Amino acid sequence: MLPKQHLQALLRAYQSESGRRPTSKTAQALVDSLGFGRIVGKQWLITDLDRERIRTFLQHVEGIDPETLPDAWSGLTRIEVGELGLNEKLAGRRPREDRLALRGPAGLHLGEASILLPAQAFLDIPLTEAACFRHDCIVVVENFEAFIRYEDAAIEQPFLQPLLVFRGDSINTADTVLKFLRTGEAPVIAWPDMDAAGLLYASGLPRLAGIIGPENPQECLSSYGRDDLYLDQLRQLDALCLRGKSTALENSIRKSRKGLDQERMISAAISLILWTT
Repeated sequence: MLPKQHLQALLRAYQSESGRRPTSKTAQALVDSLGFGRIVGKQWLITDLDRERIRTFLQHVEGIDPETLPDAWSGLTRIEVGELGLNEKLAGRRPREDRLALRGPAGLHLGEASILLPAQAFLDIPLTEAACFRHDCIVVVENFEAFIRYEDAAIEQPFLQPLLVFRGDSINTADTVLKFLRTGEAPVIAWPDMDAAGLLYASGLPRLAGIIGPENPQECLSSYGRDDLYLDQLRQLDALCLRGKSTALENSIRKSRKGLDQERMISAAISLILWTT
């Protein structure tokens, strides 16, 4: 089956009344591989016979109505694309696009109901459904292992019913997390690595109320800090400018020239508190 760009070019060629289209690498490939039209100078010339052959190809090989709009696949899921043709991979949306990874240490609260998950489990949920949960704060956790092992961290914070959101990866993307945060009202708390990149990301979150970090940041960096987490992120450090009490975290990194990852915060049972912004 042809890639979407080639199919779109065929649909435009078939639907064109002039029989002339601008030449392109796609047009040249369709002429060379399937013999649809010919290239003359900067024009892709399509005869009535070519249009008839394109119509037959689209209908019988690709299962596509030749009157389909070229951009008809935009924003559709693989299931929805099944109504347009035989190739579900033409979908404009990835199968796991706009999904979030959520957890609730005290349960996920949906109205009067509460959903309890097994230890280290999380809920993979569409963005459109995530807004139904009700919590007194949202905690964005940078690393996945810290996200599922949140209860093992020595965190002291004033919120009893936090909703944990994994910052994201190639599946549950960071862009989707930001979409979710922008539509809510609950205060946002970040728990990042204590390094320039983590703090810089945290500082850009909507409605940021605070950052979870070591109670004694300078002491922790001296005992457990890593040089590479500082040296590899000097550019991010130049852009970093925290506010409120959280400036203590930034100042400790600058002074010690070290960084600290979340996994070490958990394994070393480091006392963590909320530094307000």
